[in-house]
Amino acid sequence: MEYLQQMRRRKRYHVTIKGNGQEEQAVIIANSPEEMKSVVCKLYKHIIIDDKRLPSGEFTYFSWTF
Repeated sequence: MEYLQQMRRRKRYHVTIKGNGQEEQAVIIANSPEEMKSVVCKLYKHIIIDDKRLPSGEFTYFSWTF
């Protein structure tokens, strides 16, 4: 029981990604906002960055404890 309390609590992030004329919604489970941002950038790079490799999108999120 103590072990479970010592484990880091993961959070569930509801993310909306907009850019390049597209809008996607995703649920990301991560330990921190930095980890979530890393996953979003890795998986949704085609929406966040345009054909000329310039930032063209944005994402918003909210979280709750998992």
